Amino acid sequence: MKKTGRTCSDMRAALTFYPIVIVLSSMLATAQSEPTPSSLGYTFPDEWEEHAGTMMILPARHSYGRELQALRREFRDIATAIAAHEPVHVFCYSADTAACKKLFADRMKNITIHSGDYRIDWARDHAPMVIRDAKGQLAAAGFRTNGWGKKYRGWRADVHTRDDIAKAMGWPIFLSDYVLEGGSIEISNRIGIVTESCVLHRNRTTWTKAEVEAEMKAMLGLDRIIWIKSGLMPDPITDGHVDGLLKWVAPGTVLLHTTDDRTDINYQICQDAKAVLKAEDLKVIELPLMDDMVHMNYYIGSGGQVAYVPLCGDPEQDEPALKIIRKLHPKVVTIEANAMAKAGGGIHCYTMQIPR
Repeated sequence: MKKTGRTCSDMRAALTFYPIVIVLSSMLATAQSEPTPSSLGYTFPDEWEEHAGTMMILPARHSYGRELQALRREFRDIATAIAAHEPVHVFCYSADTAACKKLFADRMKNITIHSGDYRIDWARDHAPMVIRDAKGQLAAAGFRTNGWGKKYRGWRADVHTRDDIAKAMGWPIFLSDYVLEGGSIEISNRIGIVTESCVLHRNRTTWTKAEVEAEMKAMLGLDRIIWIKSGLMPDPITDGHVDGLLKWVAPGTVLLHTTDDRTDINYQICQDAKAVLKAEDLKVIELPLMDDMVHMNYYIGSGGQVAYVPLCGDPEQDEPALKIIRKLHPKVVTIEANAMAKAGGGIHCYTMQIPR
C-alpha cells in the first residue's frame, strides 16, 4: 500500500418491531420532537475506556480470492491477541461457520463465534457504533452503510450487517438515514473529528454540512465536531477516512500522521490538518507516514492498557512509528498485517469496541 490512506475497507425500519426496540431515524425524530440518543443521555465512549468486549467480522469467502487465507490468518492473530485481555465476538457469514470454527479450533478462550447473515467484514465500518447512557445501558447508533459510496457490485446485500449484529447482541437501534462508517469519525470526550472528503462526499449524502453535523451530534452525543478538509490521498475506496490520518490517544491529545516529503500529496493534507487541530487548542503528536503500512490504524484495548499495532515487518518502516506509539501506551502488541494492508485496512478497521 503506497500511502493510499485506505484505512477501513469494503462495507430497519421505523415502524417495525424486532425482539428489541427500533427507534425512529434521528433526523425524523428531531423534526417530530421525538427523543434522540443525545437527548436521552447517550454518548459514544472513548476507545480507551473499559470494554465489555471487541467485535470483529470474519472475511467472507465470497468476498475474496487468493488473499483470503492470509487475511484470515492475520484476523485470527488479532482476535487471539485481543482475547488475551478481553472478550472477542467474531461474527461470520453462515456459509463460513465451519471454516471459522476451524480457524479458532485451538484458540477459543474468550472468543465467541456468532453465525448469521454477516456478509461484509471490516467491523469498524460495518459493526454497530455502540453508545451508552448514564445508567450504563447500551444501544446502537444505526447509521446506514452503502459500500463506501456504492463502490462495489452487490453492496446492497450488505447494508443490514450493522443492524443484524445489533439485534444479535440485544441492543436497541436508533436509526438514522445518514451514511456513516465508523472509520470516518474519531471521537473523544464528546468531540468528533471528521474529514470533509469522506463524510460530505456526494456518493454518501446530499445533506448539507450543517445537517451532517447536527445528525452526528444527535446520534453520538457529541458537543463539537472538528472538520478536517481531507484524509490521506489517494484513497479511491473510503475517500479519506479520518482513522488513517489521525487518532485520539488521550483527552485533548491527537496523534497525527505527517511526512517531510514535500512532493507527496499528503504533505499539505497533513499540514492543513495540523493547523486545524492546533487552532482547536489540541496537543498534536506527529507520527511518520511510511510507504507500506498506516501504523496509525491501530486499536486501543480495554482500559487503554494495550495498543494493538499493525506492522509491515520492515524495521526501517516499523520502528520509527513504534518508538512514538510505545511512549503513549503501557503495552504495545505488534501484529504483521500485510495482507490486511493490501486489502486496504489495518487493525483498527478490523475491530469495534463494546463499551462496558
